[in-house]
Amino acid sequence: MIGAVALGATVLVLHSTKVEPPLLVATNTAAAATIAGATSTSSLDLSAYPDSTAITWRKSNDGVGPHEDWVSYGPTTNLQVPAHSVVTVTIKQYDTGEPIPNPFLAEVRGTVGGTMTVDGETVTKIDADHVGHTFTIHNFPSDKLDPLFVSVPLPAMPDEVEACSQSDCPNHVVTFQFVTLGPGDYAWNCEFPCGGNYANFGEAMSSYGYMSGTLHVV
Repeated sequence: MIGAVALGATVLVLHSTKVEPPLLVATNTAAAATIAGATSTSSLDLSAYPDSTAITWRKSNDGVGPHEDWVSYGPTTNLQVPAHSVVTVTIKQYDTGEPIPNPFLAEVRGTVGGTMTVDGETVTKIDADHVGHTFTIHNFPSDKLDPLFVSVPLPAMPDEVEACSQSDCPNHVVTFQFVTLGPGDYAWNCEFPCGGNYANFGEAMSSYGYMSGTLHVV
């Protein structure tokens, strides 16, 4: 219940801005959908960066960025996936981290089998004292869409690693699957307080397009 309250409070702040990042459309894959209710398979590739230097679209988006010292997901946070699809998500996690205030969010939730892989190893949770970010999908408040809740914790890079945002920088590779139902728009965001200002919920966490976005199911 604590987790649900925190999620709802975050959504109201994170989606207040009108600027829409460029759209990343999931790639349809040839694998057969073996889960009941799914008619297709698709994939998304994302990254979680310690800053925004790798986010090229922000460099020409007047008034919104670049804020190159802010943490960010990339290449964009505006995502589109098919309805009734098994979606495979791969996230390269480049950032360091800290203990997460709510251990609920250090556990894998809503994925196929309740698992994810971290650097090839299948896990159901990570160390709550070493969390970099989360990737958390949920309904907007008070909507009537098919329910969708997915929350995956991303393990932090070790403190001794100099975090950077280049493709050859050290990173953890996190892979998981979830199943979409009917069409609709869903919120997603990082639930780890990784921004600035009050309680680290400001800046990148309260500015749509850095650590928050929209998942369009079509």
